[in-house]
Amino acid sequence: MNISAAAVTAPTPRGSAAAPAEPGPPRCRRRLGPGPPRGSAQAPPGRAAMWVFGYGSLIWKVDFPYQEKLVGRVRGYSRRFWQGSTDHRGVPGKPGRVVTLVEDAEGCVWGVAYRLPAGKEGEVKAYLDFREKGGYRTTTVIFYPKDASVPPFDVLLYIGTRDNPNYLGPAPLEDIARQILGAAGPSGRNTEYLFELANSIRSLVPEDVDEHLFSLETLVKELLNKHQSLNCL
Repeated sequence: MNISAAAVTAPTPRGSAAAPAEPGPPRCRRRLGPGPPRGSAQAPPGRAAMWVFGYGSLIWKVDFPYQEKLVGRVRGYSRRFWQGSTDHRGVPGKPGRVVTLVEDAEGCVWGVAYRLPAGKEGEVKAYLDFREKGGYRTTTVIFYPKDASVPPFDVLLYIGTRDNPNYLGPAPLEDIARQILGAAGPSGRNTEYLFELANSIRSLVPEDVDEHLFSLETLVKELLNKHQSLNCL
């Protein structure tokens, strides 16, 4: 996401004889207690408004007005760098990779829900539609606030499904890392997107273990260190 597929399957873990494969999806932490099944939540009192869930750059690049924000998660998905970006973090012919959500019955994704300003919902959503125009569509899901005293409620999210023209799909993590390292677009380098997202999730939800995100962060930093070492020779 600068914001579906069957359940995510986990290829074999990184090995020494071949390029590392995709790690398995992180499992949803259940310690906040069970919630209603997907598709059944009602907006809690005082929250009958439009809420948008950010799980990618909408977490750290908040260039739109909002009235309130809450940290929390959505269930039934995992976050993956499987969406191509030719309008923000890459260009046509050399796309970057940004996150989308893929269906995963055991997964969950942490992020931030934003309540759009009363009376300006249409205006702000139109801006977000333009910002996320590179292959994303909207859907409604249930949001579970990190604060367990706040009941779950419906939010809008942007998702790049496998049938959109910019969808790149899975690849070995080292290949994804190299693509991120070499990509840049009108919004900046693809590495910035990855590092800002990883830092934001680490800060907002220290207990979260997003193997895909943090493994990519590690690999890209290793590649950067190698390039810097070679440049110093």
